Amino acid sequence: MVNVVITAPKGAMDSLIIQEAYKNENIRITGVVGTPGRDYIGKDAGLVCGLGEEIGVAVCDDIEKVIDGCDIVIDFSRVELSMRILQACLAHNKGLIVGTTGFSEEQTAEILAAADRIPLMKAANTSFVVNVMRKILGIAAEKLGSKAKIEIIEFHSETKLDAPSGTAIELAEEMAEHAPDKSLEDIPYHSVRAGNTPSEHRVIFGCMGEKMEIAHEAYDWRCYALGACDAAIYMHEKMQEEGGGIGSYSMEDVIGL
Repeated sequence: MVNVVITAPKGAMDSLIIQEAYKNENIRITGVVGTPGRDYIGKDAGLVCGLGEEIGVAVCDDIEKVIDGCDIVIDFSRVELSMRILQACLAHNKGLIVGTTGFSEEQTAEILAAADRIPLMKAANTSFVVNVMRKILGIAAEKLGSKAKIEIIEFHSETKLDAPSGTAIELAEEMAEHAPDKSLEDIPYHSVRAGNTPSEHRVIFGCMGEKMEIAHEAYDWRCYALGACDAAIYMHEKMQEEGGGIGSYSMEDVIGL
């Protein structure tokens, strides 16, 4: 069983991760960390996250209070908190799954460098379907890249802070890596932030006389929470092997792509 600390219990993502982790017989929630000063600090995480029942874990406001009791921290919060979580994981030799987006290039480099010291997964999207889609897009870009103009249209709610989304960037990176004649700059993004629009990513390959569109729509964010739980279990298994699982992981590893 993997012991996890989860951040941001009121967040759209982490609240669902707490719910799904609590239901998973292979996961034990040993701590939940919220933003200092919030009115939910000290309350049971099950009630705070919307599960509707107590889970016996109170939300605290300091990662240092709970990190020693976990194997892995799951963090889908905000940039500032995520960077503090990273430092705590490094100091205590804990695994980290970070799904927060919007990091600067310098912050991203700092996160990726941590994989030299701890088990680390930086994943903008933990959906199994999105990661399979990413592989399909790489194949399509390899075969059609020289014949098509590739563009990405992505939709999110008006509360999403970063644009383009981390998922859109990862999809573009995959295609740029495999397209014979394109760099990342050759694949434009169109970001829509409106109302409570669900997460949706559409990739268009426009050729002469025809086009192909590959799309993913998440109508329930629980798909990401389930993927994050599977990632924690996978990483914990790797942490039992020689070397303690230190290194960088991806959802491709979890899925077996």
